[in-house]
Amino acid sequence: MQTTSLPQDYALVLQQLHENGEEDLDTLLESLYVERRRLRHVIAALHHRGLIQFRRTSYDTWVRLSSKGRRFMATLWPESQAGFA
Repeated sequence: MQTTSLPQDYALVLQQLHENGEEDLDTLLESLYVERRRLRHVIAALHHRGLIQFRRTSYDTWVRLSSKGRRFMATLWPESQAGFA
């Protein structure tokens, strides 16, 4: 994935997950102020690209960056790379 072709809402989801580590879908939805349908589309696209992972519990679905997603974030925001050491 090229950083120049990353839509803004995709970058916002990745940034939110980078900052918080892991979030359930409802909290992510509330914090980003996007429609549920759009968030599901973005999440599916990011998952398809291997940038995020899911963890399902009996009540929620949690989303977090994959290792590929963390590496990608380091290319978007190199100043955040210290958090990966």
